[in-house]
Amino acid sequence: MPDLPRSPRSRTAPPAVPEMLTLLSGHFARAEPRDLALAYVRALLADPARGSAAEIAARAGSGSVWSTQRLLTRTVWDADLLRDSVRAHVVPRLGAFGPCVVLRRHETVRAGTGSVAVVPAKAAGRERNTQAAALLCYVSRGVGGLIDRELHLPPQWTSDPARCARAGVPPERIRPRSMADLGQEMLERALAASVPVGWVFGGPEFAGPGLRQWLCLRRLPFCIELPQLPGPPVPPAEPRQKESWQLLSRSLGAAFGRPAPGFGLTLLARRHPSGRTSRFLLHASLTAPPLPAARTMAAAGPAAARAVHEADARAGLSSHQVRSWVAWYRHTTLAMTAAALRLEAAPRTP
Repeated sequence: MPDLPRSPRSRTAPPAVPEMLTLLSGHFARAEPRDLALAYVRALLADPARGSAAEIAARAGSGSVWSTQRLLTRTVWDADLLRDSVRAHVVPRLGAFGPCVVLRRHETVRAGTGSVAVVPAKAAGRERNTQAAALLCYVSRGVGGLIDRELHLPPQWTSDPARCARAGVPPERIRPRSMADLGQEMLERALAASVPVGWVFGGPEFAGPGLRQWLCLRRLPFCIELPQLPGPPVPPAEPRQKESWQLLSRSLGAAFGRPAPGFGLTLLARRHPSGRTSRFLLHASLTAPPLPAARTMAAAGPAAARAVHEADARAGLSSHQVRSWVAWYRHTTLAMTAAALRLEAAPRTP
């Protein structure tokens, strides 16, 4: 992964214990698992690159690796409720200055294919085992924070209920669901929690027609990248060439969806400094100039990328060796907690 600049409002030291206790204390009925969760988060913050159960147990001062595994698999607590607390912590911290939510596909490399949702995949001519998730980032004032997550089950898993059962996948989740389906689920939760959503930005994995029409029906402005069209590669750009946007069409057919009243659907091209060209579908008010609107929405993309990079590099988001469905959600939510606690409060507008 290429180096990305750190958020200007991320802490360089782990947060104080009282702040972590505020987020964690209400989710555990007993002090022992609460203290273990606290130690787990502190261990992730101390050394995010080393995330095995044994390593975390050692850094947390636990006498046995089994206590850490119990926290991720057997101890009674609800990772979804903690996710809600993380969202309630992040959104007020960042404020609501031109708020945007960004849908991102997050892929990690795994050893072997035994862990939940891991499948072999080819990339750059090499075969490797990957695990993919959909992430939702909240962005305000150019700073992003993770507020939701969903693990993607590929067809190789949904077509094998026995394999899913061994990994602890709930029976109701064993069905084909695209990244766009997962993105809609996360957006529904954000709206139900009154997260201020000024617009939505997403990559090509979230360009499904169902999600696009759902956004139109809710009168939500969005800018979503469309999958690449087959064809010859685009010649590389000249050195130092700046990014540029081009209006392709305002007269889109019904295949692109039906815009909300007072909104329009516009097709745009974005040429990157590298020479790569991508297409975007913009849903925005008819009174909003399409090119500035698209640039504004796309600006949230790098902020979300920095947030995910920070969660990876400084909160152990992908540094784990968990194998089951429940353990993945619990580790990921605890890593989101660690990342959220590094966020400084956004300065208020005078």
